[in-house]
Amino acid sequence: MTSTRLRFALGLPLVLGALGAAVPAVAGDSPFGYVYTTDTHGKGQWEVEQWMTNRRSQSQGSYSAWLSRTEVEYGVTNDLQTSLYLNADRVSADSNRADGTTGPGAFIPDNVDPNSRYKKTFFESVSNEWIYRILSPYKDPIGLAVYIEPSYGAKKRELEGKIILQKNFLDDRLVWAANFTLEYEKTNFHGEWEKETEVEFTTGLAYRFANHWNAGLEYRRRTAYEDFGVKTDKRVFTNNYFGPSLHYADKNWWVTATYLVQLGNAKGYNDDARSDIIAGRFYGEDAERRELRLRFGFNF
Repeated sequence: MTSTRLRFALGLPLVLGALGAAVPAVAGDSPFGYVYTTDTHGKGQWEVEQWMTNRRSQSQGSYSAWLSRTEVEYGVTNDLQTSLYLNADRVSADSNRADGTTGPGAFIPDNVDPNSRYKKTFFESVSNEWIYRILSPYKDPIGLAVYIEPSYGAKKRELEGKIILQKNFLDDRLVWAANFTLEYEKTNFHGEWEKETEVEFTTGLAYRFANHWNAGLEYRRRTAYEDFGVKTDKRVFTNNYFGPSLHYADKNWWVTATYLVQLGNAKGYNDDARSDIIAGRFYGEDAERRELRLRFGFNF
């Protein structure tokens, strides 16, 4: 990926956002940063959405990874929605491991200089998301949707599926949602292709406390497995995140911020994973102490 193409991938959200803001529409906003709801765009509706996730702090030193996802969504029917994502990342690490060395870890190769800061910006992958709503929380006792998303990149390939539940209360002022996610992933950030399976449960509550405003809480539980499959003897670790979210929506645009902190109750299921647990928190690959996610969208 040349620097020109990378600047295009990272700068695209600004251009698309300006176009989206210039066209009147009905907002298709989400009150959560991590939890999906069953809401889909109506037939023929478009949305441009940008995700920025900062994963920060490992066992010591400094670690910061910025994950950018630029998304264009389209309502194929009133219950079927598709999206195309461009994914780009930036990582900076220095003395971040438990032994005081730099890397290796998420996005950091094995041959990195352990005594120096490592920085890199790169284009990761392209993703194609599909969501089909089976039941609506506004018409049925509970909302139900299914989700599938393949991703393809030079060093990362992924297939992710979700079951999405949603229940509204208090004339839709209070929203509960939960996701059950199964993800198969192949990555080659360390010189060879590695296979992993991840099972994740996320849930959240969001309350509309004023016009345009929602406040809520979100929870994530992640369990990683070696290779493809969910056999008990292949488990690597389980960790948990919890934190607040804040959401604002206007007619044509919306923004959501979620801040999650890893709880001190992680579990490691092999010697390597247990050595990555410090003060109850797992600091292995793709596991940091704090995560901040910003999402904003423009509808047209």
